[in-house]
Amino acid sequence: MSLVLRPPTPADAVRWWQTAVDPEQRQLGAPAFVAAPRSPEDVAVRLSVEPPAPIQPQSYVVVDDDAPEHLLGDVGWRWAGHEQLGVADIGYSVHPDARRRGVARGAIALIFELLTADPLGPRLARVQLDHSIENPASCRAASAAGLAIEGRRPAFLPLRGADGVVRHH
Repeated sequence: MSLVLRPPTPADAVRWWQTAVDPEQRQLGAPAFVAAPRSPEDVAVRLSVEPPAPIQPQSYVVVDDDAPEHLLGDVGWRWAGHEQLGVADIGYSVHPDARRRGVARGAIALIFELLTADPLGPRLARVQLDHSIENPASCRAASAAGLAIEGRRPAFLPLRGADGVVRHH
């Protein structure tokens, strides 16, 4: 399994825009204060004006070394508070046909390594993950990847079920 990274380009604008305006993404993924781009052209302009930083909050595709064209899942990160604190929140998803094969554990371990120890990474002080208490598989994956359970955070995330209670790693 390997993590494939590449910077976004203006050629990504249409798919990036489609994701940004997707109703489920707007409801569950993007904070309410983040305005969706009005068109793919808005995204293309931003991509052509702002060259990507070497390491910045973003998502990566998770693939198997033997089939690099076959997406197994994704993993991404964002700043948890001010970036000077050096803390990142991570999240991941696994394609249904790739579940129960160690993809989540591998994705978490790879992003953790990139963010904390990779010489080309940001060398962050802390990486953390929250998941619904209704998802024991995510708990096992995070623990197996080396993220210790630190507790529960009631009403922390707007999740279905569990009243937003999450387990914090």
